[in-house]
Amino acid sequence: MERDLIARIKRLAESSAEDSSVLAGIGDDCAVLVPRPDRRLIVTTDTLVESIHFDLEYFDPWHLGRKTAAVNLSDAAAVGGSPRWALLNMAVPQGLTGVFWDSFFEGLRSRLSQYGVSLVGGDTVSAPERLSISLTLIGEIKGGRWLSRDSAKPDDLIYCSGHLGESAAGLELLKRYQGTRDTFRGRKAVHRISRAVLKRLASRHLDPEPRVTLGQALLASGMVQAAIDISDGVATDLAHMCKNSRVGAEVRAGEIPVSRSLKSASRFLGVSPLEFALTGGEDFELLWTVSKKDRSEVQKIASKILGHIPFHIGRIVRGEGVFLRTSQGAKDIAYQGYEHCI
Repeated sequence: MERDLIARIKRLAESSAEDSSVLAGIGDDCAVLVPRPDRRLIVTTDTLVESIHFDLEYFDPWHLGRKTAAVNLSDAAAVGGSPRWALLNMAVPQGLTGVFWDSFFEGLRSRLSQYGVSLVGGDTVSAPERLSISLTLIGEIKGGRWLSRDSAKPDDLIYCSGHLGESAAGLELLKRYQGTRDTFRGRKAVHRISRAVLKRLASRHLDPEPRVTLGQALLASGMVQAAIDISDGVATDLAHMCKNSRVGAEVRAGEIPVSRSLKSASRFLGVSPLEFALTGGEDFELLWTVSKKDRSEVQKIASKILGHIPFHIGRIVRGEGVFLRTSQGAKDIAYQGYEHCI
């Protein structure tokens, strides 16, 4: 079983053989890689555990492979890095077929190859019940600069790259109804939800788009210092940035980017769209800060890549905490997003 799976991985990781930076890859005791002398290495890792981070009832193996790659690629995007190599560790239960693995690795490779990443090694072990997947991503940044969580300054403006809360709403729909259209017709007509909305929100959860190119452009501009990817919800991830930078933040409820699709799903699910947007997590959009004098130029750079103007949601202030401003006043929402551990 293990030998067969490793052979399958090696066969499906054909791109590594064409990468001149990989001197030794899958099949050797260690991968031997050649970084460039003017670059710094970046390293990140994420683990996905069945029934905690995904459910095979609604996650097909192709999408699972793509998301395994995307969550790591998003971390690389947050520092402005160029991802290059990946290591895959898996704890594998009985019962998963060759068809499953062919689809999984095709999904993984499709997302990794989009950014020129080679799968160069890893490990497989048996698991009694649940599938567990850990991907480690290694990349590089040019010179000595990178985007960090500790460089936000008072009076900086806060931007994010896209709509928030859609992944969390998509997950809730998948968990409750597993995408069966007939189930949705059971609600009152005013709360029906369209197939287009279902497809968009489910896709945002199953197949998120890492903002690698945007992160690289923000770093190259020299005008952005602080950034983070939104994996746990903006309320928590902005709080991480503020804590590391020893500052506070104010965000305006009316400026949080909420799509029509999320509003439609929120009415159906009976959950506030703002709650999804602030605390839902797994949007994998980028959040960054920029000085007022550089805002226009950075907006142009981001708009060219995104196809729309990035969303200005608030500002960095002195002090601590992340405050949501509404017509009724302000409240601290720091760390109210998703928690990975108890």
